[in-house]
Amino acid sequence: MAANYSYIYDASTNAFFALALMSEYKKSGIWPDNWVKITNEQHQRLMAGQSEGNVISADAEGNPVLTPALIDYVAIAADERDKLMASATARINQLVEAQDDDDITAAELSELTALREYRTKLRRLALDVAPDINWPVPPEG
Repeated sequence: MAANYSYIYDASTNAFFALALMSEYKKSGIWPDNWVKITNEQHQRLMAGQSEGNVISADAEGNPVLTPALIDYVAIAADERDKLMASATARINQLVEAQDDDDITAAELSELTALREYRTKLRRLALDVAPDINWPVPPEG
């Protein structure tokens, strides 16, 4: 096979097919009806872009283009919030146990109050503005 063979791109399946294998694709019934020719260089550029985190999709004319991957900032923020809440809750539980055992110091009681306020602020965060979230500052302790 020549090093400069071409591909076709089918926008409906977002797939590439090697022109050199066209007869095999047709025999198996998977050769697309609507497609555009893609050079080997274009194919390599698209594959390299995909490996860097971009997404291959079709433009209005059915040509393959690289687009940035969509980042779900809300999901990332929710995950971070949940981790922070779990950490705060773990410490709150320790302090509540000390309080239940009448073995809590004044400093620990102050920490418990601050942690509860912090956890409440985390719970009430407006995640829909991610990534521009005004994160509450965890209490010293």
